[in-house]
Amino acid sequence: MPSQVPTTDTFRYPPAVSRDRAYTFNWFYARHHAQRFDWMGNKIASIGKESVSILELGCHDARSLAYVPVNVHRYVGLDAGWQSGWNGETPYGLEAGRIRLQNAEKFEVRKSSSPEDIEKMEEQFDMALVLETFEYLEPSALELYVAALARRVCDNGYLLTTMPNEKGIPLLVKALGAKLSGIPRSEYTASQFFHALLGRMDRVPRASRGRKGFDYTQMAHLLAKYFPFLSLEGVGLMKLPPHLSTNIGIIASKKALATTPEPATAEFRR
Repeated sequence: MPSQVPTTDTFRYPPAVSRDRAYTFNWFYARHHAQRFDWMGNKIASIGKESVSILELGCHDARSLAYVPVNVHRYVGLDAGWQSGWNGETPYGLEAGRIRLQNAEKFEVRKSSSPEDIEKMEEQFDMALVLETFEYLEPSALELYVAALARRVCDNGYLLTTMPNEKGIPLLVKALGAKLSGIPRSEYTASQFFHALLGRMDRVPRASRGRKGFDYTQMAHLLAKYFPFLSLEGVGLMKLPPHLSTNIGIIASKKALATTPEPATAEFRR
């Protein structure tokens, strides 16, 4: 049965997509962002475990728990808390996660801004979740985070992660969508945007934190050093191959397990 996270009427998770905005452009934009949770839930269901322990990096308000289709017997969420606090009497971000989980035994969220916080843990987990978070970490700290997560995931466990595709046609689609919706995105010079459209990410300066210059293929290569078996999938409203999808999902493991075929491993260990 799904994890039972105690809530109150005041602090329930709001719907990922508001019915009030149905069929507007913003509705589709919000639905696009909710796809990461649907993808994660489907992958967990396919693994076949009836109960799991989860370590989540970039947990925000721990909303991911509402999409886990199996029992969760242990959960630790980590977040830097950049977008966290109180709006009057209503918590948001990490604070909302703390309120929701405060009476849940073996469920907790912690403020964290360093891979050392993961290294200091002594327990291991069935899976690590990193949803739309790697791109917001300092590039110099990415490998430290991946190495720390690998030590916390058990040998027959998984890492599930989603991340943006910031090159090629998907970048153009997202740039046009942001323009129509008024939602700000990373700023590119004309030259940088042109190179990103052609996939020349070595010519696009990497933002210290954010999506600009983030290359999911480089992230896959890094993950493969610690999780030698991985596969990539497109995440979005349409079932497209990764290079045409606006977001990428990666399921990775240390061993060849049912949902991590070996062929993708060879591709990203070159």
